[in-house]
Amino acid sequence: MRKHLSEQVKKEMEQEALNCFLDVYETVTHQTLEVLESTERPDFICMRQNGERVGLELVKVRRSHPNDILWDEIIEKQNHMALDLALEMIQKVAVLKDKKRNEPDWELPEAAILLIELRDISLLEIKSCISEQVLPDLFSAGFAEIWLADFSGLEAYDNIELFCIKPDKFCGYYPRGIQKPYG
Repeated sequence: MRKHLSEQVKKEMEQEALNCFLDVYETVTHQTLEVLESTERPDFICMRQNGERVGLELVKVRRSHPNDILWDEIIEKQNHMALDLALEMIQKVAVLKDKKRNEPDWELPEAAILLIELRDISLLEIKSCISEQVLPDLFSAGFAEIWLADFSGLEAYDNIELFCIKPDKFCGYYPRGIQKPYG
């Protein structure tokens, strides 16, 4: 029962992250993705406006367990992940997810989107390091699309920033538009 509840909570958190991404994705690409179903490999099956089905896999990059992060913030006065650790973790998750994408039980492996959620470091801090020379495993992963999403300022700004690795036509940094009124 406990495992089932934790899986349900995980899926709900994934759905919330996906919803944030889909809103900004549509703004950036002028394409919509409709969620058809929640699965495991990948996390979601979606459909583009043209009827093409795509898989969408979400993965978080964060320092460690939330309790450890709280300790770091309160006691160590460390409010975010170190740059070198963030880059290393991004590489590792790209390799891990690409291996899983190539396993037989993965749906739509050639039409898969990888969304890497950054929770403990902002894209603004790492965007100058995002290159094929620094992150070769990320750029060589076989996903049709790869996006880094900055969730670190979600509470303050009510939306996320994106950095597209693939496809080339969207490649680059997309800063968040501040939606909350000043004053």
